[in-house]
Amino acid sequence: MKTSKLLLLFFILTICATSFAQNNVKIGDIYTFDDNTKGIVFYVDDNGHGLAVSLTQEKVRWENESNFVYCQDIINIPNEKYPYTELNYGLGKHYTAYMIEQLGENRAPAAKYSRENGIDWYLPSAGELNQLINNANKHGDINRILVTNGYTPLKGSYWTSSESNNGEAWRIKLNGKIKKCSKLATRIHARAIRMF
Repeated sequence: MKTSKLLLLFFILTICATSFAQNNVKIGDIYTFDDNTKGIVFYVDDNGHGLAVSLTQEKVRWENESNFVYCQDIINIPNEKYPYTELNYGLGKHYTAYMIEQLGENRAPAAKYSRENGIDWYLPSAGELNQLINNANKHGDINRILVTNGYTPLKGSYWTSSESNNGEAWRIKLNGKIKKCSKLATRIHARAIRMF
């Protein structure tokens, strides 16, 4: 009986310690999710929740052309004349789902790549990617940790899941410049993010 109580106490303390450790994260930490995928923390809110960026990236198209439709407008993603660069936590997850739902994975390579990291990973919205780039430039830890662990650092331009117009999406350069891209079949970097 005494042994089972000690085991129960040990189990409870282990769970509390693990929970405490995961909730005291800071920008630049490597975060391990329940499914054992990992990312680098680039945003943490006051409640200990935040966003992590994938350890890998790939050059992909935003949309592949099909036989009859080129650069199709995604109905549920609003066309933003000016990109919404404020952080709208989780918006990209919805946009990624809309891209895959309307185009299918084969016609939405950037969204497909993001999902290949795991079901909860997604292509960031303009606001989420802007937050990543601002914090990567401000803190510097994100690229240092990527390089130290043998991964490719953030560099160049990145796709967002935000549209600017019918057949155009926003991309953001690591220097912070935001541009419309009407050539959605152009291969530029995609990097997935995930909420915790």
